Amino acid sequence: MRITLYRRHTKTCSHQADKAYQRCDCPVWFEANVIGRRWNTDTETWVQTANESMQSRWSSKEKNWRSAEHKARQLEQQLDDILTGKSRPDVKTVQQAVELFLTSKRNENLAADTLYRHEQIMRALAEFCDRQGILLIKDVTLAHLTMWQSQWTLKAPQARRSRQEKVRNFFKYCLANGMIATNPTIPDHWKSVKIKFSDQNIRALESQEYEKILSSIEKTKMTDVNKARIRALMQLQRWSGLSLVDAVCLSKDELRREGGTFRVVTDRQKTGMFINNIIPTWLGEELLKVKNGNPKFFFWSGTTTAEDAPSYFQKLYRKVFKEAGVEESSHAFRHTYAIELLKSGVDVRSVQRALGHSSVAITERFYGRWCRNQQNNLDETLKTALGDQQKG
Repeated sequence: MRITLYRRHTKTCSHQADKAYQRCDCPVWFEANVIGRRWNTDTETWVQTANESMQSRWSSKEKNWRSAEHKARQLEQQLDDILTGKSRPDVKTVQQAVELFLTSKRNENLAADTLYRHEQIMRALAEFCDRQGILLIKDVTLAHLTMWQSQWTLKAPQARRSRQEKVRNFFKYCLANGMIATNPTIPDHWKSVKIKFSDQNIRALESQEYEKILSSIEKTKMTDVNKARIRALMQLQRWSGLSLVDAVCLSKDELRREGGTFRVVTDRQKTGMFINNIIPTWLGEELLKVKNGNPKFFFWSGTTTAEDAPSYFQKLYRKVFKEAGVEESSHAFRHTYAIELLKSGVDVRSVQRALGHSSVAITERFYGRWCRNQQNNLDETLKTALGDQQKG
């Protein structure tokens, strides 16, 4: 089967007599004679018809002749694959797959900023595929994705990883809906973005710094409601050890009151580890006063994904840190919680459970320098082992 191209010249075009003229900007159309198939312009797929020759004409949606010619060759290959059983008749183009995915996301009632990020990333993927001449979603390979990833201008590893996870989410959707036979983005193939660890950047906030941060909240240009929310959120992180995503997504059912004692009982978003930490009574009382539009959560609107929930509060945190003149991130409160516990002599395994780390090795990796009990035990062991030598 061969698709031929022709121009539908506008009335003002000076080349109306030449339907194969390539240099004007008039629309390019396709024409083909196919037995048993025709092109459906609504669904942009080949559909089955009676087993007879049928002439079809449809717009290429292109004005550039070379772009239209490339698309024609892709459509020819697509139809050949269908007729020879190499692909499903409902194979989708990259643009169709993207639109279906975004429609599914819109139906999830996500927050506007979360939906915008999905749209932005999908648009970037579609533009890359267009530059590479990839028409069908089934033709996107691991090599293509690796090439595209190398062109990302995002500097922060966390941002690169977040984009990668959204792309993985898209291809999972395509696989589940029969648009691709295999998923090129599984972690064993498309390696996850690595976030380099350095314990040199980990420290506890000094008490004066902590107080300066809290006092700076009032100096920022926020609503009174947001000032109260940020103050409660920062204090929750400091005195419970929760990461920002876990603190933001904390539901009111996960704050338990037993007489005069409050405790946070939740599962970590990242590891699924169970957390059951007592918090100060004054903090529990302050959390109960937080105003939020969602009756289920203290801070989260409930309309974004859990992954994207902290982004709004990160922006507010940055305002406070800037006002306070402190170069830190939300994790500084969690670090402070862990380090102060260890410095006061709390066992590292207890700190591991309080932080919700999946293993004590992770806690030691981050906070080994402050494991006071472990150092004391090591000192006693070494004194005993070296006792005889010391006497000599």
